[in-house]
Amino acid sequence: MRPEREYGHVRPPSASRLQEYAQRHRFSLTDDEATSLVPILAGVMERFDTIDELPEPQIEASSFPHRRIGRAPSAEEDPYNAFIRFCEVSGADDGPLAGLTAAVKDCIAVAGIPMTNGSRMLPTFVPTEDAVVVDRILRAGATVVGKTNMEDLALGGGEGSVYGPARNPLDPRFGTGGSSSGSAAAVAAGMVDFALGADEAGSVRIPAAWCGLVGMKPTHGLVPSYGLAYMDHTFDHIGPLTRDVALNATVLEAIAGPDWRDPQWMRGDPTPQPYTRGLSDGVSGLRIAVIEEALAWCTPDVRVAFEQACDVLRSASAVIETVSVPLWTHAATIRSGIQTFTARAMLDSGGVGYGHKGRIDVGALEVTASQLRNSADDLAILAKLNLLVAEHLRDQYLGVHYGKAQNLRLELTRQIESALGEAEVLLTPTTPTVAAELPTGRFTMIEMLARHAAGSSTLNTCALDLSGHPALTVPAGSGDEGLPVGIQIIAGLFQERTAYRVGATVEDAGLWQAPRSSPAARVAL
Repeated sequence: MRPEREYGHVRPPSASRLQEYAQRHRFSLTDDEATSLVPILAGVMERFDTIDELPEPQIEASSFPHRRIGRAPSAEEDPYNAFIRFCEVSGADDGPLAGLTAAVKDCIAVAGIPMTNGSRMLPTFVPTEDAVVVDRILRAGATVVGKTNMEDLALGGGEGSVYGPARNPLDPRFGTGGSSSGSAAAVAAGMVDFALGADEAGSVRIPAAWCGLVGMKPTHGLVPSYGLAYMDHTFDHIGPLTRDVALNATVLEAIAGPDWRDPQWMRGDPTPQPYTRGLSDGVSGLRIAVIEEALAWCTPDVRVAFEQACDVLRSASAVIETVSVPLWTHAATIRSGIQTFTARAMLDSGGVGYGHKGRIDVGALEVTASQLRNSADDLAILAKLNLLVAEHLRDQYLGVHYGKAQNLRLELTRQIESALGEAEVLLTPTTPTVAAELPTGRFTMIEMLARHAAGSSTLNTCALDLSGHPALTVPAGSGDEGLPVGIQIIAGLFQERTAYRVGATVEDAGLWQAPRSSPAARVAL
């Protein structure tokens, strides 16, 4: 029952506040109109009081209550700056991941463990629910031992974390790429067995490629994103980073499949498959095509390594040709045209997004909205730029560029599908260059934006976040400075098994041998 009171907890706006709201939306209210609306809106507010008073459906408590909140690591414990926090959450006693340790990117919720999203914005969110993927790896037997470093709000190329950049364990002068920078560093350094990352433009595949790892961006919607600090529900993907193909496939088996809370929009529930089956089947007779546009911006060393990997597949009796995807060279521009507008809407909604049917963590919404209201000066540099661009395009050009970019996205997806009609698998270098050398010293906001604009790491990865096709990166040799080169294997929707099969063939050739060095110590509280 509603308590007896003149107005409920949700109070109606004053007449002057109504006039202020009207001005924001470019219409006017006279003093009399605004005054007359106050009692009408008081009645409307009763509906929102009822929403407050109705009991919210409760989520089942975690089956894994053994949790140690942990602490920030010292520099000696974490020489590559891979972690924001060491922690411990013990999973099941048995399962396909039993005995393995996992690190989780700090934009993925682990209940009871502070989640920074790589940002200094306050207040810091402490989830009360595990992300679906975290619950699933715990049920499969893994132990979560840390939250990993990442780009500020997942925006950037791996150099902009407020905790400082993660360093590449293969050569600390170089970066890991972004934004799942710490996840890659933790796995490459041998501090954990596998890690989870999030990929919206290449953020799993780029760090995996630059650190000599295997990274999978699954088909959009195959892995639930509930519990992620969302960027765009149509871009968001969660995927595993591992040192080999077999473990990557095993982790994907553990985290794939539908969940009722998922905000990703799908036509029907995705069906997971036994991805570890067929890894030794080879590629004899498999039709493979290289996307010719993806080679144009690659450095010579990357092209040489990529061609060596293609030769391995030819030697294994795959049939390799070339195919054209004309809009491939514009994918980064198309993605920017969409995200400029959808990121503004995501921030406006307290980080949960509109127009989906997934469950909303109200606590996460409340904290995110509080951060944006009270700590906006600490927004990531690229987030600030995005908001300025979005406001200008909305005010001066009616926002029509969003519609045009979305239509171009559909055409790009159609072109990729057409290419996959000619071949079962598409190939590109994962990134056009090997890992970039880290800067020294501090940059101003303008200098950081200029460095980001000059980067090329997402040019071959972001198209697959637009189209939703699965994409696997596997080490394919070395380039300049002895740093690894990744080959990106693109399959049809929900055909991850085919991508893993090709990846296993490349891996078995031994084109990439990580330098012999002492691994960092395993994570221990």
